[in-house]
Formats: sequence, C-alpha cells, structure tokens
Amino acid sequence: MGHIPVAKPSPILREWTFPKRGLLIALVLLGAFAVGGVALASAWPEHASKMPNTWVDVGRAADLNVDTPQPVPDDHLWLVKLQTGEILALYRADPRLGCTVPWRPDFEFRGITGWFRNPCHSETYDLTGTCFSGPCIRGLDRFPVQIENGQVRVLVDKARLIQGPTVDFSDPIYRPVWAKGSQ
Repeated sequence: MGHIPVAKPSPILREWTFPKRGLLIALVLLGAFAVGGVALASAWPEHASKMPNTWVDVGRAADLNVDTPQPVPDDHLWLVKLQTGEILALYRADPRLGCTVPWRPDFEFRGITGWFRNPCHSETYDLTGTCFSGPCIRGLDRFPVQIENGQVRVLVDKARLIQGPTVDFSDPIYRPVWAKGSQ
C-alpha cells in the first residue's frame, strides 16, 4: 500500500509585540532619568549661572539709609548700611536650602521690628545676617564689598562668598522657637 503524504500546516504567524520585560526596563530607565534631571535642576539654580564674576556698582553709599536693607534684584543680594557705617552685601539665599530670604520690615520678634525672615523654614536673621531663630546652620552669606569714590561695589562671585556668622547654640541670645521657654 502506498503512503499518503500529509501536508504540514504552516506555523501560526504571531503579530510582533514589544516584550513586557523590555517595556518595564524602558519605564524604569525613563523614571531614573526624570528623577536625575529634577535633582540636577534643583541643585543648579538658574540664577547661579547668570551671576557675573566681577565687581558690580550697586549704588552710592550716601544714598543708603541706615538699618534699611535695599534689594539689588539683578545680583540676588541685600545692601545693608549699619549704624557703624559699615555696608554689607548679604546673599539672598538661605545657606541651608537656598530659599530666597526677604526683608520683613513689619515682622516683630523679640521686641524688635524688622527682620530677614525665611518663608520656607522660618529662619530669622537680623540686619547683619546673624541667625536668631530657626533651623539655621549659619547666618546669611556675604559678598565682598568695597567703596570707591562713594560708590558701593560688590564682588558678585559665588565662589568668593564669605560664609555667614556661625550660630553659637550655647549663647542665650539664640533660642530656637521650638525650644522650651523661648519667646
């Protein structure tokens, strides 16, 4: 008897799909790049790259009012003329986390009206940038200042910032607001 040939069925063609494992890996990598990008963007403030590394004329010393901070918005600093005649250029960024610290002329604290007050974490600084309250690591940082022919000049260079005054937690003047018995 003869042999009857049987036709072999052709294989089933499957539609091409992206493997689930590959999709998972792609999503994890995309998430890692997104988190890294956000971390890099927050660690590198936009204004830091725009700051010139040069002496900048910011006004006349005679035009500054004593104990009244004057903002210099383009250079991210406060000019403060103290009663002694000394002029400080305080960097507006909080040294701990970089929040912008505004002057609050109506803010009363310890019987004194007018303080620098950080809206992010409530650090409170006096006219010299010394921290008096809050989770401070130090006072406000300063830019070097010089007076030439009555003109106030500030070295706007973040690499040459002068660190603010350290906080002496044993000093009775410094009483964090969260400590018992604070005002």
